[in-house]
Amino acid sequence: MSRHSLILAGLVLAATPGWAFAQSAQTYEAELDPTPFDATTRAIVIGAIGQVSATLDGNRLTVTGRFSDLTSPATAAGLRTGLAKGVPGDAIGTLTVTHDTSGSISGSVTLGAAQLEALNRQSIYVRVDSQKAPDGNLQGWLEPANGGEGDN
Repeated sequence: MSRHSLILAGLVLAATPGWAFAQSAQTYEAELDPTPFDATTRAIVIGAIGQVSATLDGNRLTVTGRFSDLTSPATAAGLRTGLAKGVPGDAIGTLTVTHDTSGSISGSVTLGAAQLEALNRQSIYVRVDSQKAPDGNLQGWLEPANGGEGDN
């Protein structure tokens, strides 16, 4: 290869966006804690716990996890996005959940550009609903695993 060809190849590589090259999947995790409660709902949600991990491969987010100690069976689980971390928001995808007081959570959702940006801002969270807490029993915001930037 001539010197001119090597220089040209180097310039092309330098100008190619990072996303054009194969990227490793990004990993996230969340502790699932009781949703906010008041005196009337405290006994319904307190004591429940869970954990999820998620892998982003391209724009596909795959979630797996477990929960336990609900006071009534889980009825639904999903991914939601808020304006910021800790701010509840709208559903963006449905996850599969065991319909019991302990069990598993799993599923995949394809994220759009705004949702990918929300994931980077840690504004996407997992919520588990139950019979006694239909508007949320457990929730946890996805954060980069191991305190990183989401990369393995």
